[in-house]
Amino acid sequence: MSESVRYLKSNLPTDGTLSDGCITEHVTRNIQPLHISDDPEWLTQSYGAYEYEEELRDVFHFSGNGGSLPQLNRAGSDNSSLATKSATTKPRARPANRLRHRMSMVDAKLTKLPNSLIEMCVLVGLDQDTGVRCARHAQVSEAASWSSFFSLPLDPQILAVINNQDAYFPNAKMTFDSYFPPVNAKASTKTPRKAPPLKRGASRRLSTKPRPVAFPHNQEMIASLPTLCFPSEAFLQQSKPPESFQYLVLTSISGSRSYATCLTFHRQYLLNIQTKDGKLELQVDSSDSSSVKCWVPTCICVISSQPYFLVMKQCLSTLIPSLNEERSEMLKSLKYFTIQMTMIPTPPAGSLCVSFCLGENQRPITVHPPDNPEKQCVDIPLNLPFLRFSLDDILEIVTCLLTQQRLVFLSEDYALLTPIVECFLLFILPFKWPFVYVPVVSSSLLDLLEAPGCFIMGCNSVHRQRISQIEGLVMVDIDRRQVVKCKTIKMPSIPEGGVITFKKLYQSASSKQYEIAMLSRPASTTLDSDCSFRDRIQRQYQRDIQECFTEMYATLFRDVYDFMYFDQRRFKDDEFIASRPDDEKDFYTEFLQTQLFKTFKYDRLDKKKDYYLNLSKRQRPLNSMESYSRRNFSRSLITHSPVSSRRADSFKGGSTAYTYFCLPTCEVPLPTIHQFYDSCIEQISISIKTAKSASVKASYLFLRGMFQIACSRPLNGLDDFHNLHTTDLSIFPVEEITRVVEDLSASEKAELEEQDFYKRGEILNKISQRKRPTGTSTPTITEDLPQEGLLCLAEFVLHIQNLEIAIDMDVIDRLFNALTGNQSVLDAETFLFFVDAWKEGEIEGTAIPDEIYERHLVHTESVLKISSLISSVQGMGRLVLTDKRLFVVTQGNNTFHEVIRIKDISCLERFERSFLLLSSAPALRVYSKLPDKEPYMANLKGERNTWYTLINEMWSGRAIADAQKDPHIVQQAARNICLLDAAIRSAENAGATHAKHLEHVSQVLCHFTRLKEEGMASVAPETGSALVHKFNPSANEAQRSTVEAMLYTPGNRSDGRYEEDSCPRLWCAMGSGKVKVFDGSNFLLEAEIPEAKDRVCCLACVKGEQIWAGSFDTTIYIIDVFTYSANKQLMDHNDIVSDITVTSDQSTAYTASLNGQIIEWDTASLTKTKVIQLQNTDKLVSIKWDDASHRLWCCTKDDIRLIDKNGAVLQKFVHRDEKGFPILLETFIFTKNTVWAGCGRRGEIVSWDKMSFKRLKVLKIDCRGVSKMVAVDKWIWVASKQGKIHLFDKETGKHEKALTGHNDAIRSMTQAEMRYVLTGAGSRDGKVAVWRAQFIV
Repeated sequence: MSESVRYLKSNLPTDGTLSDGCITEHVTRNIQPLHISDDPEWLTQSYGAYEYEEELRDVFHFSGNGGSLPQLNRAGSDNSSLATKSATTKPRARPANRLRHRMSMVDAKLTKLPNSLIEMCVLVGLDQDTGVRCARHAQVSEAASWSSFFSLPLDPQILAVINNQDAYFPNAKMTFDSYFPPVNAKASTKTPRKAPPLKRGASRRLSTKPRPVAFPHNQEMIASLPTLCFPSEAFLQQSKPPESFQYLVLTSISGSRSYATCLTFHRQYLLNIQTKDGKLELQVDSSDSSSVKCWVPTCICVISSQPYFLVMKQCLSTLIPSLNEERSEMLKSLKYFTIQMTMIPTPPAGSLCVSFCLGENQRPITVHPPDNPEKQCVDIPLNLPFLRFSLDDILEIVTCLLTQQRLVFLSEDYALLTPIVECFLLFILPFKWPFVYVPVVSSSLLDLLEAPGCFIMGCNSVHRQRISQIEGLVMVDIDRRQVVKCKTIKMPSIPEGGVITFKKLYQSASSKQYEIAMLSRPASTTLDSDCSFRDRIQRQYQRDIQECFTEMYATLFRDVYDFMYFDQRRFKDDEFIASRPDDEKDFYTEFLQTQLFKTFKYDRLDKKKDYYLNLSKRQRPLNSMESYSRRNFSRSLITHSPVSSRRADSFKGGSTAYTYFCLPTCEVPLPTIHQFYDSCIEQISISIKTAKSASVKASYLFLRGMFQIACSRPLNGLDDFHNLHTTDLSIFPVEEITRVVEDLSASEKAELEEQDFYKRGEILNKISQRKRPTGTSTPTITEDLPQEGLLCLAEFVLHIQNLEIAIDMDVIDRLFNALTGNQSVLDAETFLFFVDAWKEGEIEGTAIPDEIYERHLVHTESVLKISSLISSVQGMGRLVLTDKRLFVVTQGNNTFHEVIRIKDISCLERFERSFLLLSSAPALRVYSKLPDKEPYMANLKGERNTWYTLINEMWSGRAIADAQKDPHIVQQAARNICLLDAAIRSAENAGATHAKHLEHVSQVLCHFTRLKEEGMASVAPETGSALVHKFNPSANEAQRSTVEAMLYTPGNRSDGRYEEDSCPRLWCAMGSGKVKVFDGSNFLLEAEIPEAKDRVCCLACVKGEQIWAGSFDTTIYIIDVFTYSANKQLMDHNDIVSDITVTSDQSTAYTASLNGQIIEWDTASLTKTKVIQLQNTDKLVSIKWDDASHRLWCCTKDDIRLIDKNGAVLQKFVHRDEKGFPILLETFIFTKNTVWAGCGRRGEIVSWDKMSFKRLKVLKIDCRGVSKMVAVDKWIWVASKQGKIHLFDKETGKHEKALTGHNDAIRSMTQAEMRYVLTGAGSRDGKVAVWRAQFIV
């Protein structure tokens, strides 16, 4: 038995906590290292230096200095199952996938353990390779003395990035360690070559191509570490400071979190005052008497996918003795340390702990499992907040989190920030914080705190005064032990019942602290037994603290399931709130609107099977709070699997305790690549046989499966994962199995399908058939294209739409005219030329490197055109046009250089540029609006005119879109460019019809260039000030439809059964028969209801739950606002339904049809209560209910009538011309004392007094007719049939303003909360415009 194992055994608990399969002695294996030259398999696996260099280029994407790469050491491993192959076997290239398993091969590199404790280790700071680099804002005086350098902030660099496969030193002369990972085999004799250093601000980006070596974190995350490791900036020190720790949480773009523990220390150097190449030198020794001794800050940052903060701190602490050694020895220790840490597994949720030693005579380090597969591990002391804050302050902070406040945690000690914030995130479980989370914000990024929206951030308390000036923040001052809220924040308190529950349970939990428990217990006689007891007490206290909060939430939300309708996927917020006591309603009203509760709610409605599930089963007696006087955690909120159903340990023993699996000693250098993994597998196999608990056995199977995968034995690993279904399916690693199966070769998949466990395992079979998402792809559309003959417009439209080249009929019509030269037919050959050119352009757009898309372009950005190779100020490269910008991709290293944003172009100029070797060549000059930016010149030569036309069209489309506030125009302009490019490409074929009239093609397809010349890129100041936004409801449809009617429904007006209930909506009744629903905040389409057989011409909202839509097909469709379904219809009308109005109490609705029929409806039962028939009319176009008089007003085009509930005419208003003939009235509205009517065929508005029935005013408008009117604030908004809007003063009748918004008659108009006016136009325009109700020119 080795000394380390004997020491580990002696330090394990001996009082009943060692159980089920705990191995105390590992099996030694006398495996001799296998020399490369002795391995007959080597020739079948190896690959040349060129292939290996290409792989490393894929990983680090070198930027063209021609540097070569080192060779990594290769070694084999002894495996009796390997079949010997002939040395003459044809060499096989290394597989390109990141993990391509080969059961019969010995891997040349160490494979990553999927559940490793750490992912990588990053060294940050300064050394002799970097020299002293001062921060950019530091002001260095040439006459500065040496002492002044100790007050200058430094610019730390990435010194090393190490994982289990590579050790990378960006600033060293040898950037890759060719002998890493260290294996006892002869290293390659080839001399490593240098690669360019990784510089901050211009760091290399990891390739997105499949590769065998991959860092698990993106390069941007690594590049951010210098500022996070030294959040208050780094400085040279005159004396050595003590080592210190801090903790970070790193969030990727996708939202996944990684956790880092950082050890900061200082190394001694000599600072040479004399500069060399503009930087100060750091030397280990120097003969220069002017050199100054200094201590340089350095930080070791260990990154893990799980928050094992204290475990990583224990591991890093073992490195401290080696930090003062020579640099080479320190780096050697760091590399060995990283290798060991990446080979240590993290246990799955359960009761199995993993223990290991990092060196001889070292105390064992234990990695505890999470309590539940749905939860992260807890490796921080949860009593930290209780040491700094009172119980009331803790509950106030929890309330801030639950109500989604903007929180800033303050402390002078950065080490406190992340652990305390993590504690509070654990305290709010089962609710999860979905917003910005940056527990450590560096001093250089304090402006983040002024960002809008919800967030949790932490920073140094020295900035307290400045932070306090920011509105809307909650400052949690850890040092001063206080919570300071902004005066504008009005936050409810947690209901008293939950508070009482929490405090009573906490009193019992606090009694189990170590000091209290030791008072009645005999003193420990050894340090090991005392540490063991302390650890058990601490973990019991951790569980009790979590139970305090879960019990509180169980009290607060014990009956939440009573208000859930699972069949309708609805939760009745209003009824739930109404059932609460009056003093608690404020809290529940605010909390139920948060994203935290909505996520929790939908998980429950979807019947998600997670550890929250037992919340509905929690039934605690609440009528007597005395029941909480004794602790009883036997009924936990988190019980649903064999893992989580286990009762909590008791500090006095008697309960099932953790089982400890002791890892064998990991020797570095490694004897062979997989010896450590094989030893672990052998030990686990023995432990499985002796395991008594199904939960422990499942954990062993999980670990062995992970080790098998790391040993490139995927079938064995899948077999172990399959066996989990008989023990504990809750830890079934779905994602890992999916990844492994996908990476199998065809032969391995065939072998897998023959395995008995695969045939028996239904779950494993289903997972193997599931594909991981690999991004969107363009579907291939099979289309029988005409090979000969002529195409008419209808056939051309059919083919273009089927190929998805274009959908809009206007666009297709222009394309047809361009290709035919305004003829009626197009020959099939020209059409085929065009289609081939279109597909060629699509393929060309995919040639941009993936890293350009990921790093520089917006995800919605489309590549429209790529030039041939040209020369520019950036060197040789290609000019690229997108819908947002022009940029250059240089040749060779694929560097991105932005030329200009399309919106910033001020002018395009075609000119002839002179050269030394050429007399002149066509070139293009692009001018920018931005000051001090030089014009960009592109030597496009023969492509110059094409590029000028394409850029001009995109620029024109952008200018018109900005002026008209219509972003859809940008997409239309981009489509025009693609069509024009395909037309120009296809014209290169001699047989193309349009080759002879390309000028005409350009004029027709450059639609927005022509509109810009006509003045559409500029609008009147009044229109520009009032117009907010435009959008096309018929987008992505072949033809634009008339917006017949619109209805705006504000948010928070219904019963809140859906998340969208809090969002405003705009309902559009379309001439196509559809009702389209748009989000009222961003006008994105949410749903469309294509129920009507003819035009839908009127809308009305009833009780906030239904939308009544009247159609030309004589039917009224009842639309449920929650499900968007129209399952109910009213079919009592026998003519076109022209209008709908509802009484103020929403109990009665009136619907009108064109033939004068008015039906009264009971809205609750949808029954007809009365029918009114107006006499002598067949043009009843509008009705309105008057709440003041309880009468109906009706517009019959000939007159406006006031009728009672029985249909009797009480008053009739008729507007006559000079000859006494009635003037056609199209629309009407009424204000408090006035009725306003618009004339449909002449520009007049007439008003009558509602009480005296006298005509008041006749207002003249320069238009051919009035279509709609609406009264907002002090103005009457009048829509004309020419697309203009006229504003009149409601009191004086004075014409105030005229706005130009549409190219067709305005057919619908509505207002939104008296703040906005919305207008919808006829089909020639087909758009909806949003206007400010109050605006200033």
